[in-house]
Amino acid sequence: MSLRFALPTALLLSGAPAVLAQDDAPTNAQLQKQVEVLFQELSDLKNGEAASNDASRFSFGGYGEYHFNMPKDGNKQADAHRFVFYLGYQFGDGLSLHSETEIEHNFVTDGAGGQVAIEQLYVDFETSERSGFQIGRILAPLGIINQRHEPSVFNGVERPNFSKYILPTTWSLDGIGYWSQINENLTGMVYLTGGLDGSGFSDKNGIRGGRMKERPGLDNPALSGRLDWRPDGAEGLRLGASFFSGGANNKNKGGEIGVDSKVDIFSLDFEYSTGDFDFRGVYAKDRVTGADELNVAFGNNVGEAMSGYYIEAAYHLMPDSWRSDRLRDSDLVAFVRYEDFDTQDELGSAVESPEAHREETTVGLGYWLTPDLVIKADYQFLDDDTDSRNDQLNFGIGWTLR
Repeated sequence: MSLRFALPTALLLSGAPAVLAQDDAPTNAQLQKQVEVLFQELSDLKNGEAASNDASRFSFGGYGEYHFNMPKDGNKQADAHRFVFYLGYQFGDGLSLHSETEIEHNFVTDGAGGQVAIEQLYVDFETSERSGFQIGRILAPLGIINQRHEPSVFNGVERPNFSKYILPTTWSLDGIGYWSQINENLTGMVYLTGGLDGSGFSDKNGIRGGRMKERPGLDNPALSGRLDWRPDGAEGLRLGASFFSGGANNKNKGGEIGVDSKVDIFSLDFEYSTGDFDFRGVYAKDRVTGADELNVAFGNNVGEAMSGYYIEAAYHLMPDSWRSDRLRDSDLVAFVRYEDFDTQDELGSAVESPEAHREETTVGLGYWLTPDLVIKADYQFLDDDTDSRNDQLNFGIGWTLR
């Protein structure tokens, strides 16, 4: 709309009715003020500022990783493992929407290995600058990798397998939670969410198959949470503790599987950086109450307890003289990680599976061109009680979009 048509129209909508009412007609000064305001609004529209202000409420991002996996005596493959799109929206001060939508393995169809899934979808209601509530689909607050799983923030092409079977990553929970910056050194969060589907547990994969991804049942809910402490006088150190306690008598779309079962998880983790060295580690213990009944009902041979840990050390190799003006924030990191975990740590009525106890050592390099773009290479020594797992060479590239 041109200004010569917009101005009379705007005056008719806003000022003209007042002019016709002679008893309370606006003064010339008031009319002049209205005209100035209208001209400013029209100018903003013409320059696109109003649209820009609305667009500023949105935030976009995501992450992704492309892998090349080459087992020593197995099938070698290229894998667009993950492509994740982040969309956020700011409704108002302290009121925001956050979401992550993931595509895995290039191609999705019935029976194929790929998938499209909503990893996170929640609204954050801040009650202050240091606390708030979250409602929707959130990530289980367990260990290190689940809530911070972008490829630019961890070493290695693949995520630790401990974080696949003992603390399943990525593990989404649906419900409501509260987070708080308790003080300068201590943060905490607690969530009331749906539980697990015990019919999906197994001897080799632990509780991983019990995650409900579509419309999780809420008949037997769960409570989870974590604390993170950064002690005074110990710069670069973070200590964490997390837990999960909830029913496993749920099924997708609601209802019960018919077995009174429960899962309790306790985990400890730490991260410490000093000079050019980084250290991190996680320990977790999962206990399945009602495992014997699950085995009778579903024949899944699940153990009564699962446990494991990993420890990792990394060293930043790149001297400042190697950095160019274009890649002034680049970094080269060498690391070694050792994992030891057992999805049948306590058998109960289950039959011992030689594939349940696994030890893995991964050594590798990561070249961060920028803090958000990394090229990775590593070699994995994979052992279990069958001695049948193939050692594996991996290459990959990962990125985070902010």
